[in-house]
Amino acid sequence: MKFCIVVARYNENIEWLKQINTDNDNVNIIIFNKGEPLKNENDNVIEMANVGREGHTYYKYIYDNYDNLYDYTIFLQGHPFDHSPNVINNIHKYINDTKLNVDFEYLSEVIIHCNLSGCNHHYGLPLIETYEKLFNERKEEMAFTFGCGAQFIVSKKNIVKRPKEFYYKIVEMLQHHSGPAEGFVIERFQKLIFS
Repeated sequence: MKFCIVVARYNENIEWLKQINTDNDNVNIIIFNKGEPLKNENDNVIEMANVGREGHTYYKYIYDNYDNLYDYTIFLQGHPFDHSPNVINNIHKYINDTKLNVDFEYLSEVIIHCNLSGCNHHYGLPLIETYEKLFNERKEEMAFTFGCGAQFIVSKKNIVKRPKEFYYKIVEMLQHHSGPAEGFVIERFQKLIFS
């Protein structure tokens, strides 16, 4: 199995990535940098415009690599530890599991219950409107959970269940502003997107 670790960095210190075992050819780390330039010593840093929060980074990666995805992609923020203090150990469990069989799992250790009618932890988000734009159906009420910090692992099998154009719709939604409200909504919808 092959893994790609996609890191959405702004100006965080990413020295912690050195703790991830990449000695074999099965793990590739790509840093998408939206902040101050980094030294690109290993050709694994891609500079991007600072738009759309981490969601823009994740879904642009999926769209651009749709036909060449790894078996699993792990999506992380530049500083993943606030919501995922055990993230490095958890990553090693995934990449060392020769029989790994997951479709989607949050790496965030803080899971929150929410509803399309509103989220207690972030009032005023355009949840219903964004859901309708994304999934082409309107719902006023629907309970769901999300992992704080927008960090998760997803299989190629689950990504390609949706057409490439679906992911472009998300990129389009997020690419016009550095902190669009839809970025917070997409963070909450990740499990729905990959179901």
